[in-house]
Amino acid sequence: MKTSTRQRLKRSTLTLASFAAGFAATFLPLTAMAAATLQVVQGSGEFQTLDTAVTVTAPTAFTMQWTTDQVGAAGGTWKVSNANGQVVASGEATPAPAVGHFLRFTIPQNAFLPASVASTQKFNLSIQPHNGVMQAMGAASPNVLITEVPATTTPPIVFGPSANFPKVDIVNYEEKIGVVPLTQLHYAGADITLRITNKSKVVTDPAWLAVKDTNLLMRQNTSGVSIPSLQPGASTTVSVHLDAVLPPPTSQMPEEQQYNQWNAQYRNVCGPQLSSVLDWRGPQAQTPIGSHLESLLVKEGWRDYAKVPPSTPICQGNQCVRVCDIEKNIHAQLDGKVTGYSYFVGQYPKFGHHGDARTAAAAPETAFKSNTKITVASVSKLVTTIAAVRLIDQKAASMPLGLDTPIGAYLPSDWALQSKYIKNITFAQLLGQRSGIKDYGNVSMDYAQLKKFFTQSTNAMANTSCQGSGVKNPANPVNVNDQSWCYSNYNFAIMRVLLPKVAGFAEDANQATRPQTLANQYTSLVQQNVFNLVGQNGVSCKPPVNSTNYAFAYKGPGSNAQGTDWGDVSLICGAAGWYLSVEDMAKVMLSLNAKDGKILAASGGKDLFNTMRLRGLGWDVDNNGELEKNGGWGANCDGNNVCDNITTSVAMFGPVTGPRVLGVLFINSNITGGGGAQGVLEKAYNQSLYIKP
Repeated sequence: MKTSTRQRLKRSTLTLASFAAGFAATFLPLTAMAAATLQVVQGSGEFQTLDTAVTVTAPTAFTMQWTTDQVGAAGGTWKVSNANGQVVASGEATPAPAVGHFLRFTIPQNAFLPASVASTQKFNLSIQPHNGVMQAMGAASPNVLITEVPATTTPPIVFGPSANFPKVDIVNYEEKIGVVPLTQLHYAGADITLRITNKSKVVTDPAWLAVKDTNLLMRQNTSGVSIPSLQPGASTTVSVHLDAVLPPPTSQMPEEQQYNQWNAQYRNVCGPQLSSVLDWRGPQAQTPIGSHLESLLVKEGWRDYAKVPPSTPICQGNQCVRVCDIEKNIHAQLDGKVTGYSYFVGQYPKFGHHGDARTAAAAPETAFKSNTKITVASVSKLVTTIAAVRLIDQKAASMPLGLDTPIGAYLPSDWALQSKYIKNITFAQLLGQRSGIKDYGNVSMDYAQLKKFFTQSTNAMANTSCQGSGVKNPANPVNVNDQSWCYSNYNFAIMRVLLPKVAGFAEDANQATRPQTLANQYTSLVQQNVFNLVGQNGVSCKPPVNSTNYAFAYKGPGSNAQGTDWGDVSLICGAAGWYLSVEDMAKVMLSLNAKDGKILAASGGKDLFNTMRLRGLGWDVDNNGELEKNGGWGANCDGNNVCDNITTSVAMFGPVTGPRVLGVLFINSNITGGGGAQGVLEKAYNQSLYIKP
């Protein structure tokens, strides 16, 4: 969701008048907020609430959540006072949370509450941030009221129904950060369009809606938005504007310094972390249980994968990684060193990007965003593998078919196959790069080329070794005596021919139209067996129709050339060629990692994703600590053999049995200084690992 200042300055249509009306009058300094906040955490999981008043009938342990806006705070001293103002308990909460984050601590049940009381007793609980030498920093938090009442035998209480709130999702999020052209006037904010939907079977309760940024970078500039009761299945959309929460001025140039500090904090916490806040809006006397609900706020269609916020470290034993650290490492490696890129890392649907998908030389200039399509080169092999594994598993229930089935029966019936060995190559051998094919296949993978290759004879006496990308059309390209791993585009391009027959499509008898027929059928099968299943519809092996939101390839940053438009590559798709966005691939990876069964079966003793891992199907790296598939595609090379280039990578880092960190990175040029997307992702992950103290 991040947008670089450079891009925003180029594309902003904001006028000086609209700036003054829309931004300058609404910024609120951090000093308008409490220096610290303190709340009681009640409930668990999705039903957690944060309260500032709690009533109990017996000693209770309290989980407390606190924040501070004091940079450099080392901890906080909590204290409990009775109704007479006497301190009856105190303790330390260390370390202090970073600005924009929260931490939790526990107060034991025997800390201050009597075992029983004859009459109501009230206690005030607060926390005071301090530095490393215990000097107070800022103001103490407002009090949390703890009330203990006598435990009495009363008739059972019949509670009313809990509040029924709608679901809230982001339809569109656009940040506006920069400087008004030809002025020194800064601005920072965001516009959000939200869809509020009743996904229950009963009418929702009326509510007030607000958007909250846990990282304290932005604040809604209006009071809560009134949301009416919604009938089952009904929805409505609302727009909300967020303004930057600026630090207080500290110099003779207050605004510039304020924005510099704000931008530094933005980079430090990797942007906003948004939640929706719903509060009951009906008559107070009818207030139901659970009248307040906070939920993580993500793009529409991503709710299934918004379980843990990105600020939560991902740990396996004592080894942890913070997603924000990975993001910052990616930006440090790539900003200003490529034309453009987009990425996804972690387990939570939050994305980043920088630079251009298309430069001004290929007008219209277009920012590279998380929904920007790009031909992903050999990452297409992973896509083809997932589709093949699922389709073969689906068809195995009604026909003698499996990954170890020979491909001969699924090649076109009019291909004159001359090699028994080629007929008996299995689907698994192709998908695992262990077919005996030693030709890299750095040629056009069209229908005619595939037919020529797979109908050739083989030489049992030949001992051809695995060839690199620089060798084209080697003699005896199939080694019948060696099924060791060897990278070849032929292994995956042929799936464009095989999978339609596996699916039961009738063979097109017209030789002139068959290549396009097979390409269309293959595209449809991948859509149906991969992307449509997770709501990423319309992906294809050609640029999006009537849209400029797809990336060209460039030689590097600052290039004045128009770049390479790969165009429609449907007729060679399979080993390469899919036009995907980071969002398209991230949704697939999140589903596979969650083993939710949407794409690959993961129940009843069957785990197809683990089958892919164990058999090395579709991956370039497939060890117990990393699964990775990368791609690269160059064209329009100059005299120094520098080409317009695409470099892509999809990865899962972490142990097989533990939490994994997912990564997707698509780049549309060479990287200044060399390297590719795989190396960037691996370095960003490995350099962000740390050991818990």
